[in-house]
Amino acid sequence: MIHGLTGTSRWWVNVIEHVPAGLGIIAVDVRGRGGSLEAPPPFHMAELADDVARCLDQFSIDRAIIAGYSMGGWIAAVFADRHPDRVARLVLVDGGLSLPSDPDLDADEIIGAMVGPSLARLGIAFETEEAFFDYWKAHPALKRHWDDSMRPALRYELRRTGDAYEVVANAEAIREGARQITVDPATRSIGESVEVPTHLIVVEKGTADQDGGLVPLTTAEGAAAANPNLTMEYLEGLNHYTLILGAGAAQVAAAVSGG
Repeated sequence: MIHGLTGTSRWWVNVIEHVPAGLGIIAVDVRGRGGSLEAPPPFHMAELADDVARCLDQFSIDRAIIAGYSMGGWIAAVFADRHPDRVARLVLVDGGLSLPSDPDLDADEIIGAMVGPSLARLGIAFETEEAFFDYWKAHPALKRHWDDSMRPALRYELRRTGDAYEVVANAEAIREGARQITVDPATRSIGESVEVPTHLIVVEKGTADQDGGLVPLTTAEGAAAANPNLTMEYLEGLNHYTLILGAGAAQVAAAVSGG
């Protein structure tokens, strides 16, 4: 399981709770986030995909179901392109296909347009843990959908620094990830040409609960129609964040486990 641009491995916690017993799970912290905060560059998708292969090697696993959420969808698709013999099945969770973008925007503008409200939490000094959760409760994608079951998924990214709490992530890693999934021609559409069995999930709402998921429905439909390796599932009533943190977790788990 591979997380998104500003998340960590713990964003999968609620999904994992719905995965059938007996299915082994490896959830990775991508370079520059969580337990891999100090991992050095490069932060290119190819290197991040090869990191996944290294994780499998550490556990002596030859083939696995590779699931990627948001930016993790692009990493998963790159992994499948570079290591197809190691993919039993690919699951792209609102990620991996081309996004609407403007090549004239710089990386910071791209990031702001994509995940501005979420990225803003980096650099804030929260006086208490509860202040951090209050921030998430007011997030446009979660304020109508908040549930305390989301706390474990989010708490992992918080670090105590002196008298305050801060979210720590590598800004260079985030900027490079945003650039590659939006404007890099070698990466931004890689999920559309997958050559392994792939299940794509897209949702009704986006990162701010606006109409349209991160991956546009029309893009997903076109890719599924053109590529026999790709099947698409459209989930109504969910946004990009509730898909994995909230009410969509059971449906994502079903797609991962093949149920």
